[in-house]
Amino acid sequence: MMKSTSPSHKECCYSSIVWHESALCPGVHFAIRRCSLAQRIELTQRTRELTLKNEFLRAGDAADQLEASLSDLLARKLYLEWGLAEIKGLLIDAQPANVNLLVEKGPEDLVDEAISMIRSETALDEQERKNS
Repeated sequence: MMKSTSPSHKECCYSSIVWHESALCPGVHFAIRRCSLAQRIELTQRTRELTLKNEFLRAGDAADQLEASLSDLLARKLYLEWGLAEIKGLLIDAQPANVNLLVEKGPEDLVDEAISMIRSETALDEQERKNS
């Protein structure tokens, strides 16, 4: 008796987002975008100028260092706007949170947590960000 070795017809399922629960605010969940090749190119292009400018300004005088801090904040905002697809379980001023509301009025420690998740998901470590 022969056994058939025909390929299985199971489909591979992939989700372009991954959900994470906040460690700081139990019940808050973040949908973080997974990074495709096209998205990695887009993110790298968008952060490149801010990163290069930031590195140059950090070596300068107080005004340059203030500008570097602004560049760093803008890069953080860019990561959040790019990588946070959805947020659930959080009300800000009695309104369901979204990316814009989180940036404008949300707790900064929660923003930092989301950015950390985004950076982890994109797998861009500090050295890769410097080289981008």
